[in-house]
Amino acid sequence: MSQLLGIHWIVTTHGSWLHGDPRGSWHLGKLIGPDPFLEAAVRRRMTHDAVVLSDDECDLVSETVRAICSERKHRILALAVQPTHMHLVFAPMEEPIKMVVARLKRRSAIEVLGARRAVAGQDGRAMVGRSLWSAGRFVVLIDDPRHLENSIAYVQRHAGGMAVCGD
Repeated sequence: MSQLLGIHWIVTTHGSWLHGDPRGSWHLGKLIGPDPFLEAAVRRRMTHDAVVLSDDECDLVSETVRAICSERKHRILALAVQPTHMHLVFAPMEEPIKMVVARLKRRSAIEVLGARRAVAGQDGRAMVGRSLWSAGRFVVLIDDPRHLENSIAYVQRHAGGMAVCGD
């Protein structure tokens, strides 16, 4: 049996990467290709616009994630927060990843939506409905040192070398 070396978690903002997207998507545990009819059907069911984070909101998500991981003693190997998605590579941890993901999504959403509500009256910025992040979780368990190195390098490139932490 292989030893777990890391966990790469990817999450998209609500409505920014729909099933049927030309880039492909995961649906019911299977990779599906582009399907403009499926994408259009999913888009029609959306009750709120897609979420795009501002630069300040990306920073807020990054700070929130770092604070939570520090509190819970989860070691972050790489982190990139983009306007429509986030990549996070963790070292192995004791807590189940589904609990970690749920906590990170919930607390970062509370922070961002709270910040949006605080300024909505001043600048008229449209507020998001109930969701900041897409449903579910896309987690890749890493048991190969080269895969771990590649995942960290990929996230570092995604972050422009800026939002990466080590020990």
